[in-house]
Order: sequence, then structure tokens, then C-alpha cells
Amino acid sequence: MLIVGEKEQEAETVSVRQHKVGDKGSVPLQDFINEITEEIKNRINYK
Repeated sequence: MLIVGEKEQEAETVSVRQHKVGDKGSVPLQDFINEITEEIKNRINYK
């Protein structure tokens, strides 16, 4: 889950909360985009 409020918008960050991990804190938007892009590229599809 991403939290983007006024403070995050001004700082160009997002607050990240990950399922089963919890609050990961604020990260720069571009860092989040890079992280999630890598996760998507490396994901395993379970059927």
C-alpha cells in the first residue's frame, strides 16, 4: 500500500506499507518505481 499525502507530494516521496512486512517508511518516488519494477520483472507466477 502506498500513502501519498501533502507531505509526501512536496518531498516527492511515498510511504510504503508492505503485506506481511509492515511499514517500510518513506522512500523517494523514483527509488520505489525502480524497486517495484525489479520485483515485477523477477516475480514468479503461481497458478
